[in-house]
Amino acid sequence: MGTPVEMQAAPPVGPLPPLHTPALERFVLSNGLEVIAIPRHAAPIVSMTLMLRAGADAEPLPLTGLASLTAEMLDEGAGSRRALELAGDLEQLGADLWLGAGRDGSQLNLQVPRKGFGPALAIAADVVMRPRLEAEDWARVQHDRLTALAQRRDQPESVANIVADRVLFGDQHPYGQSSEGRESTVERITLDDVARFHATHWRSNQASLIVAGDVEPAALPAELERAFGAWTTGAIPALAPAGRPSPPPRLVLVDRPDAPQSVIRIVGPGEPRLSGLRTGLRMMNAILGGSFTSRLNFNLREQKGYTYGASSGFSFMRHAGAFTARAAVFTEVTAAAVTEFLSELRGIGARPITADELTKARATLLGRAAESLSTTAGLTATYGEIRLYDLPLDEPGRFVAEMDRQDAASLQALGAAHVDADRAGIIIVGNRAVVEPELRALGLPEPQLRDADGDVL
Repeated sequence: MGTPVEMQAAPPVGPLPPLHTPALERFVLSNGLEVIAIPRHAAPIVSMTLMLRAGADAEPLPLTGLASLTAEMLDEGAGSRRALELAGDLEQLGADLWLGAGRDGSQLNLQVPRKGFGPALAIAADVVMRPRLEAEDWARVQHDRLTALAQRRDQPESVANIVADRVLFGDQHPYGQSSEGRESTVERITLDDVARFHATHWRSNQASLIVAGDVEPAALPAELERAFGAWTTGAIPALAPAGRPSPPPRLVLVDRPDAPQSVIRIVGPGEPRLSGLRTGLRMMNAILGGSFTSRLNFNLREQKGYTYGASSGFSFMRHAGAFTARAAVFTEVTAAAVTEFLSELRGIGARPITADELTKARATLLGRAAESLSTTAGLTATYGEIRLYDLPLDEPGRFVAEMDRQDAASLQALGAAHVDADRAGIIIVGNRAVVEPELRALGLPEPQLRDADGDVL
């Protein structure tokens, strides 16, 4: 029985719906803490994100990991509660509280049923303003981090990411080191360092608070004032300038003898979050490697069968980030996969972008924008990032409007200018004995050898 006519071709992408952005209110507490309130009464849930504009880029390079360790220590006891009591009280409220730090910022996330929001908010305020920071808890947190860093060496994907950052940015750039730190830096960090980072950077004038869900806008300011009104301001230290990364070495190998797969990263310089090119670069990348139907995935997965998935992306951060193409491939096809990667990276600036690719890119990114605004947690994450980078609150709508102004020729030009296959660094984590001769046969130079921490051997 033959395939029905209507199934012989992929259905066309229909008209794209408009993006519906939420109604929101902005106000400022007495201590200067900015609040973005987004009422949504579809379910009795409240999500809250406190976004702090200080992350790993605010820590001294000899103490990398300090920002994330500080965030991790804050809920290890706060106010009158020890760590287990704090966790138990949150559990009784049905609340999830999480803290972390990334490259450019630190954050506290809270999600709780509406009836428990008041008590959970009080606990969150204690965590932010009154962490206990006790030596017993610090010894455990530091030990756990050191264990995780040692285990990281056995995770090829993590190793590839760490080495790629060090190769592209270098050790003197804030993005050259993992925000989790290294064993040598984490061993050097003391509880006094944690307390100092908290006292310096966790300040009300350094943060924005986003609250979304089943809240009453009229009552919310007083509720938040009671919780966070005592949080004090402080002088904000200037961040050290960060230049654009130097061209990386062409080929870097991390040897994993007998590895059945090679983890590939191909990296080059990107653009900062505030770049006017961001929308066009995201659309171009959706065509190159930012979606399941992208050129990279279609080539390496669907046509060649080298990998379960190949992708690419730009990291848009406070300073210029990275462009990265990535995949894990069978060891025996490593050189062939690199050949196809480089072909597609060259092709995004040389091969015309079709009308179908342009339409799919718009639909993909519009869908992601809509999805990010569809839940309370998505709303607080989206607007937390917006305020982290001091973007206007209508940024989602502006992004969609800017997408409509892009055309195929402009995206191809962006590909030619910002994806440089011939100057990119190629990082391979895999079986050197098998892959190096085949990579050298492609005309690539002798590789720079690094260990699993990214140190040059």
